[in-house]
Parts: sequence; structure tokens; C-alpha cells
Amino acid sequence: GVLYLMEHEEEYVFTLPSAYARSILTIPWVELGGKVNINCARTGYSATVTFHTKPFYGGKVHRVTAEVKHNPTNTIVCKAQGEWNGVLEFTYSNGETKVIDTNKLPVIRKKIRPIAKQGPLESRHLWQHVTSSLK
Repeated sequence: GVLYLMEHEEEYVFTLPSAYARSILTIPWVELGGKVNINCARTGYSATVTFHTKPFYGGKVHRVTAEVKHNPTNTIVCKAQGEWNGVLEFTYSNGETKVIDTNKLPVIRKKIRPIAKQGPLESRHLWQHVTSSLK
């Protein structure tokens, strides 16, 4: 995928994790797994995010580790670990740490243009009839 942050004139190129269907014979759930790479050529920063799948016995679900790197200097500026849908701990190269509980973050509603004003290939416009039928 590609994400443009126009106000910063930055372009981020990223991969996506795999999604695994679990417990399809009982109560099904989806688990993310694998490595995601994020790169911004303009800033010289990149990140590797690893989504860890739950071991067969024991272990936790939704675990993630990450590392942010400044490529020109080959310096790791931040490491993160925790649960992507729970508590994440960030450790910076200067020794500072920060903890974020995603469950306590405010919910911000998406701002979406009306479908009539969207381009023909924008997701909500393109899939509007399927969405309507599913509803």
C-alpha cells in the first residue's frame, strides 16, 4: 500500500500482515501474523512490525513487536512491544519509555465524503451496491 501525508509531503510504502482464520470448527476468529515493512524515502525512516501468531499451547494473542530505524545513520530510534489492540510499550534510543493503552484512546469518527462526491474507484463508491445488499 501507499499512504500520502500531503501536509508533510511524505509518501509511505508498506506491506500488510497475513490474516489467519482460527477455530473454524468452534468460535471463529481472525489472527494477524507476519512482518510488515514501512518505508519513507523522503525522511529516511523505515519500520518493521512483526505480528506474532499465538502458539498452539499457551501464549497470548495479538502480540506485536516493532523497530523504527533511521536508514542514513543505521540507527534504531524506537522499539515497541505489546498487543496491537491493548497495551503497547515504546522504548526510544535515549532510554525514554512510553506506554499507550489503545483501549483508552478516544474514538474519532471517520470523515467521509458523500458517495456522490467520491471518485469511481474509491472503495465506498465502488462497493456501495455490495454494502447495501449486505445491510
